[in-house]
This record gives sequence, C-alpha cells and structure tokens, in this order.
Amino acid sequence: MAITLSLQNILELTFNALTAATGIVVIILGLRITSQLTLSTHRRALWISFGAVALIVASNLATVWANFSRISTFKDVGGAVAEMVAVCSVGWAVRLLNRAEKEEVSSLRREANMDELTGLANREFFHRAAKRRMELYERNGLPLTCAILDVDDFKFYNDTYGHEGGDTVLRCLAGVLGECTRADDLVARYGGDEFVMLLGGSLEDAIKVAERVCGKVEFECVPREEATLGGSLTVSVGVASLGEDTATLQGLIRAADEELYRAKSAGKNRVAASGRR
Repeated sequence: MAITLSLQNILELTFNALTAATGIVVIILGLRITSQLTLSTHRRALWISFGAVALIVASNLATVWANFSRISTFKDVGGAVAEMVAVCSVGWAVRLLNRAEKEEVSSLRREANMDELTGLANREFFHRAAKRRMELYERNGLPLTCAILDVDDFKFYNDTYGHEGGDTVLRCLAGVLGECTRADDLVARYGGDEFVMLLGGSLEDAIKVAERVCGKVEFECVPREEATLGGSLTVSVGVASLGEDTATLQGLIRAADEELYRAKSAGKNRVAASGRR
C-alpha cells in the first residue's frame, strides 16, 4: 500500500539524493586525478576514500527506494544529513590530497634538480635541460655559448678558512652568477667549485658576461680576513660557442673546459674564449 510522504520522508529523500549525486561526482573527479598521482600512499588513500563513498552512495540509492515503502523519522533525516556531510568531507579531502600531491612532487623534483648548497641547478638537470636548449637553438639558427668557471686556488682557500668558508664563497659565486645572467640563461653548479653557464647570444656577449662575473666576484666575494691583508678571491672562465666542432653538448663543454685550462695557464683571474687569443 502506498504511503503518503511525510515531511521527514521528503527531507530524507532529498538528502539521500543529494548525497548520492555528490558521491558520484566525487568518484568521477577522483578517477580523473588518480592517473596523476605518483605517490603510492596518496593512491592508496584515494582508493580507500572511493570505497567509503561507493558504500554510502549504494546505501543511499537503496534508501531512496525504501522511502516510498516506510515512514521516515527525524533520526533517519539526521542520518541522511550525516552521510551527506561525510561524502562532502571526502570530496574536500580528495581535493586536498590532489593539492598535497602536486606540492610534494613539485618539491621532490625541485630538490632532485637543485644543488642544495648554492640553490642553482645541479649537473644532472643541466645536462637534460642543455640538450633540449641546444636542439632548440640549432633548429632556429640562434647563437648559443657555454662558459665554465671555477675559483682560482680554491683548495688553498678551503684549507686556510675551512669548509664553512669555502661554502660561503660558493654561495657568493652562485649569487653573482644569478645577478650577471638573464632569467632564460641556464646556470648550474657542475661539481666542486666548478660552475657552468649556457647563454643565449654571441661569443662576444658571453665574454662580456664572463668578464662581469670575474669583476663582481673579486669585488663582492673577498673574504673579510683576506681583504685586510690586501688579498682577493678570483675566478677563471672558459667560453666556447655552438658550432660545427661543438655540435654536441659534450663537445661544447669540452671546448669551454679547454678554454678554462688556457685561462688558468695564462695566469688565472681572466676569461679565455675560442677564437680569441
């Protein structure tokens, strides 16, 4: 026998329908981000949430049908409201999980690509990014140069002032490189006290950047104790440009490294470049 729907029946029916619809939306949106999750703990949490929502949705769909064959009470209405709140909470949790995943993965990638001491890109990231940059510049016929530099007599300085003093110098040098290069230039710590720059522009432009780096390092990175004795801290730079003999990243770096050796042999604290004697 059909039952005339009471106010409680109508309220419970409404909340059950809203809960079921919300739960289905949460599951659909959750499935869309599942493929984007890379951390196993986040995927596991998402599937557990799906299971809970699916059970609530199934229960609510059954209750919707039952609403037409029984009289609801305010207790039933309260239960329906609680289930809707639970599903909405799961939806909010899924949103937070997606945000946490992006932030955590972004942080992990940043840490994997960054040198911890200087905050510059590390060697591995430089190699990956530089290969893509070279392909782009070669394809468009644009000039590209590579500069390699290191601190003159860094071992002596490190032995004199300790590793903490050496770290201070490397951080200062990293800051100078950031000041002297453009946002689209690729700058990295290549290892130890050696740094590398991949610069868009001609060889002459790169030489100017390298000379500016030399001047700023000597002026800004002078150890306080050494400055009182009239000493200074200097770097040597080797520069090579992209060309037929330096068409690969390995060849370009080797050419710049040879120029760095030539700068060292010529007395240090200077810039040596391919084709400039």
